[in-house]
Formats: sequence, structure tokens, C-alpha cells
Amino acid sequence: MIEQADDRIHQRASAPARMRVRELIAKIEAMPLTRSAWFALGVFALISLSIYWPQVPGATHSVVGCPCGDVMQEVWFLKWTPWAIVNGHNPMFTNWLAYPTGVDLASNTFMPGLAILVAPWTWLLGPVSSYNLLMWLSFPISALACFYVVRRLSGSNIGAFWGGAIYGFSPYMIGQGYSHLFLLFVPLPPLIFYALFRICVTQGASARKWGLILAALVIMQFLVSQELAADVLIIGFIGLVILGVSQRHYLDAKRIRYVGRAARYAAGVSMLVLAYPVYFEVFGPQAVYTATHGTSQSPFKLDVLGTLVPTRLQLLAPSFLTHVGNQFVGGFYAENGGYLGVPLVAALALIVWKLRRQRWVLYVALLLVVSEVLSLGRWLTVANHTINLPMPWAVLAQLPLLKSDLPNRLALFASFWVAVLVALGVARWIAWAASQPRAPGRDVRRVVNVALSMLAVLSVALYVPRLRIPTSPLPKVPAFFTSSDVRQIPGGSVVLAFPLSSSPSNTSMYWQILSGLRWKMIGGDAIIPGQHGIVNGPPADLRPVAVKQFLWHYAGARTRLPDFNQVLVVRMREFLYINNVSTVVLDPNAANADKVRPLFVAAMGPARNEGGVNVWFHAQSLAHSVASAQG
Repeated sequence: MIEQADDRIHQRASAPARMRVRELIAKIEAMPLTRSAWFALGVFALISLSIYWPQVPGATHSVVGCPCGDVMQEVWFLKWTPWAIVNGHNPMFTNWLAYPTGVDLASNTFMPGLAILVAPWTWLLGPVSSYNLLMWLSFPISALACFYVVRRLSGSNIGAFWGGAIYGFSPYMIGQGYSHLFLLFVPLPPLIFYALFRICVTQGASARKWGLILAALVIMQFLVSQELAADVLIIGFIGLVILGVSQRHYLDAKRIRYVGRAARYAAGVSMLVLAYPVYFEVFGPQAVYTATHGTSQSPFKLDVLGTLVPTRLQLLAPSFLTHVGNQFVGGFYAENGGYLGVPLVAALALIVWKLRRQRWVLYVALLLVVSEVLSLGRWLTVANHTINLPMPWAVLAQLPLLKSDLPNRLALFASFWVAVLVALGVARWIAWAASQPRAPGRDVRRVVNVALSMLAVLSVALYVPRLRIPTSPLPKVPAFFTSSDVRQIPGGSVVLAFPLSSSPSNTSMYWQILSGLRWKMIGGDAIIPGQHGIVNGPPADLRPVAVKQFLWHYAGARTRLPDFNQVLVVRMREFLYINNVSTVVLDPNAANADKVRPLFVAAMGPARNEGGVNVWFHAQSLAHSVASAQG
């Protein structure tokens, strides 16, 4: 009796605490969408600050990752688009890089939508600041977009918050947060899926309105990333096919007419706006027809075990497991965005099982499976071993516009469907916990709540990423490019700057940015058609070949090194004439500068020292004078 009395006293003491928790949950769930969205955005923004800390959003003296490779290339793209529009150039093509052949930027990841969006910021603080700002903003804005969509679908503020966090800070997002702005800025895919939901399912407003909204979202996504735009359309099309087949008994003429009207507006406006960019990407000068990474031998596909085995991007993970996970996707762990963790997979299975009578839960679960299967690429890979079993992506990869599409990036959509399932599960859990229990099942309910809480905590703990992404200071730039000295270079003329910009080293592209894009450059880090299907090497048409090989060899590329003799000196002078080079600039502190300077001196004579660099102004005239003096 004494023990029973103690239990009753404990229950009475703990009852107010349980009631306060229930009241707090009820208040949060009753918050209007606008208020809850602002609260979620504030939390997401605070979390995002820790990702690049101590670098602040919009920093101007450091950059995410390293000032090289894709990062500096994307900084250049942010500068180019608004500059080209203001100066009357075609923003989709440039010979300011890879002169004289130029670059088809529509075949590159030049993200004109983002460049235009932050153009005022770029003009005020520069493209480096714009890049850092957008990288930071991508996390909270993407999470907020998912929050909004999931809140509309589930009706739960708490579920939507967790859904937004899962999407906005997923392993995919953290991995792409190292260097790929065009793949990190992803608030649009959830909104596109929601627009399709409104058009095909609820149909509660004007078909024209939602058709135009869908068109605007697709256009904006294309102008941020053509790759993700294609992936969204693939997943959306598959989703519509599954929906049409599974719900064929509910289709009627009225529904079909609504979808048809919305589709006409969406397709008509999208095709009208995107016809020229797509044409230029496929048929423009210097368009790339071969795959950049998406070949059958590409490592950029997910491993079946990648869903369960963590990488070094996870905060809590045993080292012996991360050692295995880091080897997936060819060792490019930043591209391995498919991790969920065993507890979260178990929680998802439980949600689907308990809510299996809700057809939308089964539908979302099926789309999650579709996204996961497509992300495996052309051939099944298990524990880094490719099995001779063709996967569905092998069919899609044959389409012309998908040759360079990387299947591992479909992990983004898998994380979205996970977010939806989690939100639906949380909403159902809250409703169940708030309902009045049956007297005999009171203890069972408590046990279930404790078990589910422990599973949720474990799922979150193992899913939480390692949020600190390294940043690097910008390289020291010779004073020549930041002072009035650079104005000695004629505007719009061609400059041969060493070290040449060639992936992943693109120092001279940064010089060009700081010079206000005053000059065109030989070389440049961009996707261009080259010899033997190589798309990141020196331009195939750059002549003479011997000089090209000499310069690119000492710039770090793997090219044959020709002999340094009088013939090469003559070819160097021809190089200046053929490529219309006006100025030659050499950084004396660059790697291999002592190997390249003798060739420049032999061809053009002694250099002038200006602002920490060796400069040969009027290079063709100097070469002609030296050749004449030598007879």
C-alpha cells in the first residue's frame, strides 16, 4: 500500500509537468504559418552561422573552401553576368576566357539567375562577397522553403521545422557547401513539387495562376542550375506517372482539363523563355557535347551502403565506419550526400508502416525509393564494388541533355522526401500523444512515447553534420592589378598572364576580376571542348601547339614539355601574333616562373617591373623589334 501511495504521489507531481509540455506543444502547433515561418527562419539562420564561422556572411577577404577550382570559377561567373549585360555582351558566351575560341557559358555552371539577384551587392562589395553571402544564405533559405511546403502538407509546425532542418542541413547540403553554389542554392525544388501538387491534386485555385507559378519556378531553377532543373523534371515526371496510374479511378474530365490548362501555361512560358538558352547550350559556339563527369566510369554515384555508413561529414560517427564511408563516390566524400543513418532509416520504416493506410505516405515513400535508386547511377555499387547489374539511370543517361548529369546529386530529392515523411510522422505522433488514452493502455502509451523519443533523439544525433566548413584567406595579389597601373593595359585587349588559369589553379582569373574585367585572357578554368574528349584542358585550337604545351606544362597541366630552343622562341613570337596578345604579365613569385621567364625574355626582350610583376607591354612590337635586331 505504501508503494501504491508513492506511485500516486509521483503521478500527481509529474502530471503538471506533462500538462505544461502538452500546452507548449499545442501553442506551437497553433501558431499561424507566417509567425512560425519567421521563427524557423531565425533558428535556421543561427545554425547557418556556425557552418562557416568565423567567416561572416558576405566576407570580402576570405572565401569558402579554397580560392581555386570551382570556387574561383563561380566567383568569376557572378562577376561576368551583370558586367556582360551592362556592357552589351552576350552573357551566355565569352572570349574574356580561353581567348581566342571563347567559352559557351550555357554549357557551364554560370548560374545567371543568382548573378543577377546579387548584382547590386557585387557592384558594391565585389563578387567574392556575393559568393560568400549566397553560400551562407543557401542553407536557411532552402530549409525555409522546405519548411513552408511541408507545413502545407502536414499541418504541423513542429513536423515542418524538423523537415526543414533535415532538408536544409542534410549531408548533401553540407557536402555541396564546400564549393558548389549552383548546387547548394536549392529552395526551388520543394516549391516546384508543391506547385505540381496544387495543379494535380488540390486544384483549388486558377489553373492559369498555378501554371504561371510553375513556369516561373522552373525558369528560375534553370537559371541557377541546369543540372538540378533537369533532375527536378525527371523526378516530377516520374511522380506524375505514378500518381496517374495509382489514382486512375479518381480521374475525370474536369481534373484532366484543369491539369491541361495549367500545363499549357507552364510549358508555353517556360519554352518561350528558355528556348534560346537551351539552344545556345546545345548548339552555341564552343558547346560541349561530351560528358564532363557523367560517363559509365564516373565515380559520382552513390553506394548502396552510403545510406547507412557515415562519412567524416557527420558529427558523431565511429572512425572505423567513417574510414569506409569516406571511400564511397570515388573518395569524394563531399559528393556522398545520401547518408541517413540506421536510426533514421528505422524511424522512416516505422512511419511508413504505422501510416500505411494513408496513400500519400505510401506515395512519398515510393518517390523516396525512386530517388534513392536513381542516385545509384548506371551500375549497382555495393561497398565500393561495381556489380554488373544495370540500374534505371543507365536509360536516362542516354538522353543528350543528361550526359553530364551526375546521379549522386539526386540525394537532394531523397532528403526532401525524407523530410516530408518525418513531418507526417511527427504530426501523427503529436496527435496521438495529445489524445485521451484509454485507461488500460496508459502504461503502454508511456512506454511507446519513451521508445519513440529515444529513437528520435538517436536519429537526430547520428544525422547531425559536422557544421564547421573550412574557409581560406584570398591569395596575395600583386599591386599591379589593384592600382591604376593596370590601366596601362588597353581595354578589351588580350593578355597572356602567367601562371595561366587552368583547373584547379586559376589565380589569373582572380587578377582579371580585380582589374574589372578590363582584359581578355589566354586560358581560363572553364568547361570547353578539347582534344580527345577532354573538356577542362587547354583549348584545342590554341596555336602553336609547342607553346601551348610549354605554358600549360609549367602551369601544372600534364602536357608534353617541348625542348627550349630557338625554334620554340620563334613559335613564341608566332603565338603572340596569332592570338593577338597585347600584354604579357608574369608573377615572378609564381611556381615555375623561373622556367617560363627565359622564353619570354628571349622572344620579347627584358621586362618592365610594375607593381610586383614583370610586364611586357605592346608584346607584338617588342617581339618584332627583338627578331629584327637578331637578324
